[in-house]
Amino acid sequence: MGQKKKNKKSKKISGLFLRVFVLVFVVAVAVGIGRQAARYREVKDETASVAAQVKEEKEKQQEFEARREYYTSDAYIEQIAREQLGMVKSNEILYINHGE
Repeated sequence: MGQKKKNKKSKKISGLFLRVFVLVFVVAVAVGIGRQAARYREVKDETASVAAQVKEEKEKQQEFEARREYYTSDAYIEQIAREQLGMVKSNEILYINHGE
């Protein structure tokens, strides 16, 4: 009968260790998944932020490109020549109003 008590006690201890191990394992897996989920959200937010910055920079680039095209256009060059240098075309007559 002593042997049976020893086997029952041994089985109880084995079962307890198995339950504790499974519990610790499940907790460790849950913590790992939680950390991965948090890191995933961080990376996702960072990706969205970088995408917004890229969009903003592309818009700036388009704006600068439009300005560059305007500043190299004949219309802008003519406007500057008229306003800052007082130039006129050969078939135009310049009137100067000294009253202003």
